[in-house]
Amino acid sequence: MRHPIKAIIALILRIYLGYAFLTAGIEKWQTGFNANSVAGFLKAGLAQTHDALLASKGAAAATHANVSATWGWLISHVFLPNAGIFALVVKSGEVLVGIGLILGCFTILAAVFAMLMNFAYLLTGTVSTNPQMVLGFLIIIMLGAASYEIGLDRIFMKKFSAKFPRLGKGCLHNLFPSE
Repeated sequence: MRHPIKAIIALILRIYLGYAFLTAGIEKWQTGFNANSVAGFLKAGLAQTHDALLASKGAAAATHANVSATWGWLISHVFLPNAGIFALVVKSGEVLVGIGLILGCFTILAAVFAMLMNFAYLLTGTVSTNPQMVLGFLIIIMLGAASYEIGLDRIFMKKFSAKFPRLGKGCLHNLFPSE
């Protein structure tokens, strides 16, 4: 192992965050998380836009909107009409990210997708543990190749990078280290 301390830090973060994502995804599959669930969450986000707050709570509340007008537009025109698809993507994505992080398979890619999901929750007005998770995923990503030292990526990424050497060059080196 080239970076044992970094690898152990990455392992601890991977298991902790992977378990959180895996259990959240499994719970969504078990409880019938569906288009109605997503629509309810998204409508709660829409209620936190400037226009909605202005109409319901007045100008003072509207100055502190949690959801931007741009994100509100995306909720209304992209996410809500496709709530069923997003329900499937969210619960499947959480399970896949969780498995990937726990096993150390496609670690950086799993961390990037998980971070994107956390940002989507944050942009929709839900804080919860999302900021702490984003920091954890940023640390995993910054640790780069050390995140691959304990897990399936240690074997898999070497073979993958050897088969596709261009992936290990430039800015993609952290995603596909050849070492």
